[in-house]
Amino acid sequence: MRKALALSACFLLVTLMSCKKEGDIDPDFIEDSSSSTFLNDFNITAQVKSVDTILTDEVANGLVGVYQDSVFGTSRAEFYIQPLLSSNFQVYYSAGDIYITDSVVLSLPYVNSFGDSTQIQLEVYRLDEKLEKSTVYYSDDSAAVIPAILGSKTFTPDLVSNVKIARPNLAGIYDTLTLAPQLRISLDNSIGDEILSKSGQAEVENDDNFTSFFKGLKVQAPANFQGGNNQGNILSLALTNTQSLMSVFYTVVDGNGDTSRRVVEFPINTNSVRFNNYKNAYTGSAVGNIINDGQDDSLYLFTSGMAGVQTEVKFPGLADQFAGQAIVVNRAELVLPLAEGSYSENGIADRLILASRDVNGNLNFVPDFFEGVDYFGGGYDPSKNAYVFGINRYIQQLINGSIDSEALVILVEGSAVTPERAAIFGPAQSAEKIRLNLYYSNTLE
Repeated sequence: MRKALALSACFLLVTLMSCKKEGDIDPDFIEDSSSSTFLNDFNITAQVKSVDTILTDEVANGLVGVYQDSVFGTSRAEFYIQPLLSSNFQVYYSAGDIYITDSVVLSLPYVNSFGDSTQIQLEVYRLDEKLEKSTVYYSDDSAAVIPAILGSKTFTPDLVSNVKIARPNLAGIYDTLTLAPQLRISLDNSIGDEILSKSGQAEVENDDNFTSFFKGLKVQAPANFQGGNNQGNILSLALTNTQSLMSVFYTVVDGNGDTSRRVVEFPINTNSVRFNNYKNAYTGSAVGNIINDGQDDSLYLFTSGMAGVQTEVKFPGLADQFAGQAIVVNRAELVLPLAEGSYSENGIADRLILASRDVNGNLNFVPDFFEGVDYFGGGYDPSKNAYVFGINRYIQQLINGSIDSEALVILVEGSAVTPERAAIFGPAQSAEKIRLNLYYSNTLE
């Protein structure tokens, strides 16, 4: 059931506007407010709900860390990845050679950081369960791990400075490479010893054999993280970049006593199984209180990424208000005023999106979405301190009774791969609050 109710990947992944337009939208409308009637005192109800699960299968970015604040509670992210062979039928040395693992490094380029980034602690575990390409993974899925920590690092992420490393070339000597800003975590050398021992054997013959032998990695923050308000960090790392690798650096001594330095790389790419896991705890937070309250006339509304919360908005009585009239919607704007507070000191969502929930609980694109981002809106407007959506077509169809919609759902764009969030002034506010600005013409007049 949870799989059937999970949101479409088009709503959740990074670039919302890449989804294809399908068909024409009716009815047509006139976008001309010069001779329109204006109303903005409509009854609006809204309810904040927690998200059960979202699709995080084959994400491009892995989220990891813990962040805590008094509004949204505690959010935890971790990810699972599957290093692959860089080529089939791998041979790492010749018979009779002596090999020594020098180091094993997991490298993942930075994407961005949310929260207090002065210091982060991460841990890496080896999987004890194979990740299957045929399985669709969601944000509440996990995989068994071997309990021993394979590697850990306490650091301050530097998302600006390039990284210089020494990498052995084909001649067995070092080149200095300049790489993108990235996380590099040293893993236990025993992993290198184990992989190198399989040189020329079935385990390194192809990806299927290799991922049965070396099942993958889990990257997480320590389970015992304890933070205060606005403490912690959620780090976003590239999982399909050409520099996303597990590298084994080793030394080979041949039968003549000659020494060469070598490296074998195991890329994490679009063929790798990879997914994010999210855990959100709302006890004692403003979000937790409003979810437990279950009211639809709240002072504040909330939406967040990482399978957090979303807000459902309804316009009860809107169609009845225009019953018997021939209404043409000239312009309809849903205005979501941002409620700033301590939670926002590390940033707010750059863009929100709207989806329409039908009677079966499924989310669909509202018809206005297909007109493009300039028309549909949803980006944060600092001059208005609000998110504004153009929903002319949706409101026209709602008045006409020609759309199957139970509610509009406010989501963070790219919520499968972002920790961003926003608090909005709700319908119970006395002044600035969520509102529908409607310009319309009555064609019977």
